[in-house]
Amino acid sequence: MTTEEGTYNIGFTAGAAMLNEMRAVAEAFLDCGGDWEKTKDKTFKENLMEKDKMSSNVRYFALMKQRLEVLNEVELSLLVEGTAAVRRLIVLLAICKAHSFIFDFISENVRECFYNQYEKVTQANFNEFFNEKKYIHPELEAVTDQTVAKMRQVVFRILEQLEIIESVDTGLLQRPYLPEKVERVIVKDDPKLLAAFLYSNNEISNAISLYE
Repeated sequence: MTTEEGTYNIGFTAGAAMLNEMRAVAEAFLDCGGDWEKTKDKTFKENLMEKDKMSSNVRYFALMKQRLEVLNEVELSLLVEGTAAVRRLIVLLAICKAHSFIFDFISENVRECFYNQYEKVTQANFNEFFNEKKYIHPELEAVTDQTVAKMRQVVFRILEQLEIIESVDTGLLQRPYLPEKVERVIVKDDPKLLAAFLYSNNEISNAISLYE
């Protein structure tokens, strides 16, 4: 999941976690046998995302597709059939796989805050992370201050909605609980992704050994 040599896609600002929309489109995708055109038609015709405007449907569907495409069949099934808690975990997984900027922020900056016992993550942490990444990702140099503010707003809403932080206002950190079945699926996919769930490097190594 490293992005040191890649380019960040900051298109995630179209929406935050969108838990209900993610599940609805994932279910439609499975119902349509993995055909995205049929999924799109079904989503729009039945207004599965419950949006009033076609422009909103188009924008959000593109985001849902981008996130759902990175999930494997087992992960999609967990998203559709799992409990609310499991769905949050899979949505976080999808977001981190689809948007490497968010994965890097959580795995590097938020995780560091957690293990250094800072108790919370702040907007200053985000700003510091963004400024550091500009040296590695020159595409960030072209991002306007307004867009940076939008990125920061969406990232913190995602952290709140997926219960990595208590709220946007407090930024208080809380580590998600991964049931064994979810942990196993993530390890089989890419163990490094456990960093998004605030696992330490030692815990990731132990998880790899556990499910070999």
